Amino acid sequence: MTTTLISGIDQLKSQLLDYLEKVQLYTQVEKTVLFFSYGEREERCKVWNSAYSSFSTAKAQLFSFLDQRYEAQQSLPEFLKFDFVFNIQKEQWDDVEQTVRNQFHNNHYRKGISFDENFECCFLEQELYGRAIIRGLSYDKPNFFDEDNLNTSILRKYDDSKKIINLKQQQQVWTFDTYAVFYENNQLIQLQSQFTENGVRYLMEPKKQHFIKMIKQNAAFITSQIQEDGRFIYGCFPAFDRGIRNYNTIRHCTTNYALIETLMIDNHEGHLKKIRSAIDYALAHFYFEQEPQLAYMLDASEPEKLDEIKLGANAAAILMLTKYQELTGDNQFLDYAKKLANGILSMVNSEGETTHVLHYPNMELKQKFRIVYYDGEAALALLRLYQLKPEEKLLSTVKLMFERFISERYERYHDHWLSYCTNELTKIFPEEKYFLFGMKNYLRHMIFIRNRKTSYATLLELMMAAYQMIERMKKLGLAELFKQSHFDDLKKLIEFRTEFQRTGFFYPEVAMYMARPDKILHAFYVRHDRFRVRIDDQEHNLSGYIAYVQHFENE
Repeated sequence: MTTTLISGIDQLKSQLLDYLEKVQLYTQVEKTVLFFSYGEREERCKVWNSAYSSFSTAKAQLFSFLDQRYEAQQSLPEFLKFDFVFNIQKEQWDDVEQTVRNQFHNNHYRKGISFDENFECCFLEQELYGRAIIRGLSYDKPNFFDEDNLNTSILRKYDDSKKIINLKQQQQVWTFDTYAVFYENNQLIQLQSQFTENGVRYLMEPKKQHFIKMIKQNAAFITSQIQEDGRFIYGCFPAFDRGIRNYNTIRHCTTNYALIETLMIDNHEGHLKKIRSAIDYALAHFYFEQEPQLAYMLDASEPEKLDEIKLGANAAAILMLTKYQELTGDNQFLDYAKKLANGILSMVNSEGETTHVLHYPNMELKQKFRIVYYDGEAALALLRLYQLKPEEKLLSTVKLMFERFISERYERYHDHWLSYCTNELTKIFPEEKYFLFGMKNYLRHMIFIRNRKTSYATLLELMMAAYQMIERMKKLGLAELFKQSHFDDLKKLIEFRTEFQRTGFFYPEVAMYMARPDKILHAFYVRHDRFRVRIDDQEHNLSGYIAYVQHFENE
């Protein structure tokens, strides 16, 4: 063993000993149960555990195992996490099974489980999900315990185990919580314990500084998902690294749009090259010019079948192209954006009503309405193009659409695209009716936002666009309107959601339990849908955090 390695291990053990002794004194547990998770980027981590009535014995066993592992490997694993068990509860198996099945949102059971009193067969909460012992067939189907995955996991975790569990015969289990730390950059980072934030690190630096780091890390992840031809790796379910077959033009463009936004934080030349390749791919594969000045983006109704024209796809492409021009000064895609805008205008009638989906190639109506987000996205796209290349028809169409949004009470949809759009429109027309619409879009949604137990990334986008609008209202001296904004409450809610959304970020202490940590590290994920990592999950989180870093004024 080298001198450097000994020094590294000694440093780890010294910090770990101090931490464990403090936790032991704080919890006063009757039995000391420890878990040690360790591994590299390329494979799911291994998990060692022990249980003793004596704290000193448990500690000695852990340190002995550490010494054995590193004597054999002659290096420290990249990922090291330590869990100290507390709050052990004996429960009826049927009760635990029902709790998991009846969750309001999937994958939010946040306790570990031992299938025996002596912790000879047990799993951390992160293992239960990382190995899909608890799983759901889809986000809208209830979670259940998968007996096959459980027994496969027992065999892989406990090499000499002959134990087979029949869940129908299981009567009791022992559930538990843990205090945990993750070892990174030669220091122990404390992780949050229990409830929705369980297993996610506490911040050890100022919030904006940390979020800038997250933005850069996620931008690097997204860039890595752009292949040589400019097409994204669309997504995966990470427990077993299973790819998602679908592809979607809207998500391709809006994800690239969010990646373009990151240039405001870090003007990375490597990212810019990938951004251009993703733009080129979209225009080469999805762009369709019906007439010299009229174009549409094609999208798929099923994998690899480009047979639809969506209002939202045209909007997403314009947002991507205009943001690229805004930040780089390169106007080579302006004509594409103008022709796509004419495509949007052809799908808006004289009353401001939109048509959402056409058949391709016959251009016949497929769906007058598909999803409310297309309307706000289309209005925003026209405004963004107007800001680069003012044309009256763009602005008059947006105003016409907004009359319909107001009269039909679109604020009840709490649409983040409409929040963006209202913010932009009030820059041009700071009129009371638009400010009121923008406020209603969030005011009647604040309780929902506060109580939402999933990361639900568009909520932060909605609030940050509204925040910018209210700031402008205040600067304009619109005191009576400002009083109605509940601005202090909005700011508190933004602070809360920026912190809460970190529960959907693949920090290494979470990613290490999945099949291929290297493929998902620093990605955002949707916990309630099998920890899904998809390109649009990145863009919504990224845009919200970028807006916070750029515009939010901390007290």
